[in-house]
Amino acid sequence: MTRSGVALLLVLLYAGVSTVRWVRRAAAWPAASAQDEITAYESRFKLLRAALPSGGVVGYLGHPEPTGATPQDSNAAALLHFRRYLLAQYSLAPVLLIESTDHELIVGNFYPGSSPPAPPGFRLFRDFGDGLVLFRRAAS
Repeated sequence: MTRSGVALLLVLLYAGVSTVRWVRRAAAWPAASAQDEITAYESRFKLLRAALPSGGVVGYLGHPEPTGATPQDSNAAALLHFRRYLLAQYSLAPVLLIESTDHELIVGNFYPGSSPPAPPGFRLFRDFGDGLVLFRRAAS
């Protein structure tokens, strides 16, 4: 076999292997896309969305930043907090989430397995599990 014949055979073999890889990825795509982070958040917030008013403004609390963290760890925690806040905001729209305790209701979006106490002047209204809680202002 000549060099050009070997080169042609290698090109055809490469094209065949690439096509098989592409077909496998394409076949797995719908299953993989169903597990994206946005879909997971929408599922996680489904019960909470039903417990909130249909519109308006609600307070938001995320997991507190770890104490004694290095600046690099602190930056990573801030980025994660902001990402979780945006995903929560998207999942609960058209309700607007504001990081504040100035509202009647506060959504607590904490890490699964943790349950920080209610902010002062609030009580736990409902625990949805998986680190998701709803606080309501305590009656005066």
